[in-house]
Amino acid sequence: MEAPELVNLLANWAAGPGPIYRRLAAALRRGIADGGLSPGTRLPAERQLARALAVSRTTVVATYEELRQEGLLASRRGSGTRVGEPPQAANQRSAPGLAVPPALGGGRRAEPSSPPAGVPARRPIGLRTLVEASGAAVEFLGMHLPAAEPFFSAAAGQLPADLAPLLRHHGYLGLGLPALRQAVAAHLAAAGLPTSEEQILITHGAQQAIGLAASLFLQPGDTVLLEDPTYLGAIDAFNAAGARIVPVPIGPEGTDPDRLGAAMGREAPRLIYLMPTCQNPAGTVIPSAARRAIVRLAEESGVPVVEDNTLSELHFGPEPPPPPLAAFDSRATILTVGSLSKLVWGGLRVGWIRASAPLIARLARCKAVADLGCSVVAQAMAARLLGKAKAIRELRLRQIAERLPVLEEELAHWLPQWRWRHPAGGLALWVRLPSGSAGELAQVALRHGVAVLPGPACSPSGGCADYLRLPFVLEPGEIRRGVELLARAWSAYAAVAERPGRAPASLDVMV
Repeated sequence: MEAPELVNLLANWAAGPGPIYRRLAAALRRGIADGGLSPGTRLPAERQLARALAVSRTTVVATYEELRQEGLLASRRGSGTRVGEPPQAANQRSAPGLAVPPALGGGRRAEPSSPPAGVPARRPIGLRTLVEASGAAVEFLGMHLPAAEPFFSAAAGQLPADLAPLLRHHGYLGLGLPALRQAVAAHLAAAGLPTSEEQILITHGAQQAIGLAASLFLQPGDTVLLEDPTYLGAIDAFNAAGARIVPVPIGPEGTDPDRLGAAMGREAPRLIYLMPTCQNPAGTVIPSAARRAIVRLAEESGVPVVEDNTLSELHFGPEPPPPPLAAFDSRATILTVGSLSKLVWGGLRVGWIRASAPLIARLARCKAVADLGCSVVAQAMAARLLGKAKAIRELRLRQIAERLPVLEEELAHWLPQWRWRHPAGGLALWVRLPSGSAGELAQVALRHGVAVLPGPACSPSGGCADYLRLPFVLEPGEIRRGVELLARAWSAYAAVAERPGRAPASLDVMV
C-alpha cells in the first residue's frame, strides 16, 4: 500500500488525546480490525509514511514498534513491514492435532490475484470524506449546500396528492417516473438541448450515472480519459471498474481539444469523461468553439463521451454558458449526466442520463441488475422541484454571492501568497500553494481543527500536489473561522517546510 492511500485509509487519525505516535497506532489498529488493512499488506516505509502524514520518522518508528510488540505487524529485512496474521488464525494452525480447512484460515494463505496489466491497483478512496467524519471543528471537504428551502418542504407537502394516483401501481419503474422523465426533458430543452422522454434514464444521482456508463462501456484494463484535476467520485467509479485512467491536464478554459485529441490518438480510449460547464474543482467553462471540436473528435473516433453537467446550474460568470456538448448536432455518442444534488439537496439522490433511446434502453438493463428502479417518492418530489428550477437557481446564486466573496477576502487577508482564479461557477476554489505539499498541509491542518482536501485526491494521476480544493458552502462565519485556523496551520507548516533539507520532525507538535 502506497503512503497516500494509507493516509486516506487512516482518515482522522490525529484526533483524540495522548502522544501522537499512540494516536497513529490506534488508527492502524482500527484499520486492521475492520479489514481495511488485510493480513500480508505491505505498509509504506517509515520515512515515506512520515512525510505523507507530516510527522517525524521517529513517530512512525515508535508506532510500528508498538504494533510489532502486539503481533499486529511483522518486519523482515528486505521485505519491509507487513500486517501480521490475526492471532486467532495463527493459534489454530499451530495447535497440535487440530486440522483447519484452508477456507477457514488454516494452511497457506491464498495470494490475492493480480489486476490485469495496466490497471492501477489504487482503491476507490476519494468519497471517504462523505461517509467518515474528520473530527475537525471546520470542514472544507464536501461541495454540498443545505436543502433548498422553502422549495423542498413545499414539494414534500404536495407528495400525498402526487402519490395518490401512483399507489395502485407496483412501483417498479426501470426507466424512471414518466412525469420526472418529462420534466428532465423539458429542463434540458430549456438549456438548449432538445430532448424527448425516451432519451432519459433516472438514476440515483450522478454518481450512479457515471458508474453505469463505466459498466456498459468498459472492461478491466480498458482506457478512459479524465480531465486532470476532476471530480474525485469519477476517479473512484472508474477505478472500481478496473479501468486504466489516463489524465488530460486542463487549462484556464477547461479541456483543450488539441490536447484531448493528442491523448486520444496516443491512448486509444474506450471512454472519455468531461465536465464542460463549471468543472469540478476548477470552475472552468469550455467555450463553444472548443465544444464543437471535442464533439467532432468523438464523432470521428467513435469514442463515447460522458458529459457531467451536475454543476452547470451554478454558473455565475458574466456570460451564459454554451449549450451541452450533445446540443452540437452530430453522430457522436454523448451521455449527458445531470443531478439535483447541487441545485436542490444531496440527500434527494435523483439524477439522470440523457442519450439516444437505444442507448438508454441498454443502460436501463444494466441499472435494473443493481436496483430495479429508483424511489418513486423521491422522483415525485424531484418532478415538482424541477418545475421550480429557475427560482431555486436564483436562491443558490444568492447563497453563493454571500459565501464566495467571504472565502476570497479571508484568503487574501490571512494567506496573501496563495493563488487562485475566480471561477465561472461551481462551489469551490482551486487554490495553489506557494510552496510545500498540500497533502502534508492537510495533515497539519487537521491537527489545528480544520479539514481540507488536498489536490492529489482530485487528480487521476495523483498530481496537483500543491493545490487545495476549498468549497464555499459553509455559512460565512464558519468560513471565516476555518480560514483563520487554516492560516495558523500554514504558518506552522511553512516554517518547517521551507527549510532546506528539512525533516518533518517538528511537525509532530504543531497543534
